[in-house]
Amino acid sequence: RQVLVFNCDEGIDFKSMGRIFTGLVKCGAWGCFDEFNRLKVDQLSAVSQMIQVIQEAPKNGEKNCHLLGRDINVDSNAGIFVTLNPAGKHYGGRSKLPDNLKQLFRSV
Repeated sequence: RQVLVFNCDEGIDFKSMGRIFTGLVKCGAWGCFDEFNRLKVDQLSAVSQMIQVIQEAPKNGEKNCHLLGRDINVDSNAGIFVTLNPAGKHYGGRSKLPDNLKQLFRSV
């Protein structure tokens, strides 16, 4: 299985993330988004909605999902993983994850 690692920063917007998600979902790859909480808070909210759409498709037995105004085929092997550093003064530029986004992932 192909695993792609992306280093997140404040310059990534939800459209860029949507294009990455589209590629991952279409080919069944895993995507690891390192330092995910460096994305801006407003971008995290938009990204959380896309992740929820992606996760719901295989749960509901659907073969397609709707991202960025397009229907795309969903390969059920696709996966989205994130890493974070704590928000606070020791790690500048990190945001706390919104609750709706926290619910989409499990802590390890």
